[in-house]
Amino acid sequence: MAARATLEPVSEERDDSPVPPERPLLGGGRFGLFSESLVVGLGVSLLSLPVVTALPALAAGVAHLRRHLDGRSDTLADLWAEFRAACRGVWVVSVASVLLLVVLLFNVQVAGSGVLPGGTGVRVFSAVIAVTLLVVLLRSAAGWVPGARWNDVLRAAGRRTGDDLAGSFLLVVALGLCAVIVWMLPPLAVLVPGLLSLAVVAVERRAGKR
Repeated sequence: MAARATLEPVSEERDDSPVPPERPLLGGGRFGLFSESLVVGLGVSLLSLPVVTALPALAAGVAHLRRHLDGRSDTLADLWAEFRAACRGVWVVSVASVLLLVVLLFNVQVAGSGVLPGGTGVRVFSAVIAVTLLVVLLRSAAGWVPGARWNDVLRAAGRRTGDDLAGSFLLVVALGLCAVIVWMLPPLAVLVPGLLSLAVVAVERRAGKR
C-alpha cells in the first residue's frame, strides 16, 4: 500500500478562473495594424473635408491608433467621439495654420515662377517653414488629449520638435513618402492620414522610450 501510494500522481491545484479572450496582435487578421491604418485614413479624410477640421481629425486618428495598439476600444464611434472632443477650442489654431500654409505655398509657387528677384532663396525658406509647420502640427495631433488647451498643445509640440530632432526628421521623411505616394497615384491621398497617424504614433513612442 505504501508503494502504491508513492506511485499515485500528486494532484495539482487547478485555476478554474475564466481566461479573458486574447486580443489578436495588432488587430489580428491578415493585415493587422496596416488595415486599421487604412480605416483611420478613410475616416480622417472624411472628417477633414472642411479643411479646417484636419488637425482635430488627425488628433482623433492618432488617438484611435493608440487605443488599437493598447487593446482598448477602437470603434468608429470612438473615433467620432475623439474628433468631437478635439474640435473644442481648436478653431483659432486650425484656421491660422491653414492660412499660413496657404501663404507659404503661394510663396513657393510665385518664387518658382521667376517673377521675384532672389526667388530661389524665398522658395527654399518658405518650403522649410511649411515643412516645419507640418511637423509641429503632426506632433500637436500626437500631444493632444481630451480636455487639453490647443495653445498649450501647440507650444509643447514646438518644443518636442526642437528637442527630438531625429523624430522630427523621421516625420519629414514620412511627409515626403506620402507626397510621393499622392504624386504617383492621387486616389491614394485618402489613405495618407492613416499612414501619417501611424508614423506619428511610432515617433512619439520611440521618443517616450528614450
